[in-house]
Amino acid sequence: MKSWTTRRRGDEKDLNRWLRKGKTVYIVRTPEYAGRSALWSHARYWVAHTCTGQHPLLGGWIFDKSPTTTVSDLFALGDGTIHDSVPRGIPHVSDPGPDCRDEGLYGIGRGQEFKGNIHDGIEEMERLGAEAKDRAKEDKKAGRRSWW
Repeated sequence: MKSWTTRRRGDEKDLNRWLRKGKTVYIVRTPEYAGRSALWSHARYWVAHTCTGQHPLLGGWIFDKSPTTTVSDLFALGDGTIHDSVPRGIPHVSDPGPDCRDEGLYGIGRGQEFKGNIHDGIEEMERLGAEAKDRAKEDKKAGRRSWW
């Protein structure tokens, strides 16, 4: 597995020499999280970019039919390392997340049936809804303003 990095002198030039139309390079990325709303369930993932030709004016290699995606842009996308084959042990961006059916309070397990009582969850939701309505009534009675 060959890799090019921004930390070694001459790697960008070497990658430009190695590239040909139709070659695919792989970049390992770390997702950017916005608080608790994680868009990806992987700590790191890889993305593939295919070389689709050379820029008509500048002559540099372009990727994914976008004249604005160049070799230097690919170095900036990931952690500064580009691979020539799929990185081992790192999932693709579209791979499913880890299977968590065995975890938690009501862990079901692979191939098992849920043996809990679904009505307990419905009753809990009804209780929480009633509490929220009561709290809203108390806030209105006390003259508190709503948050929106």
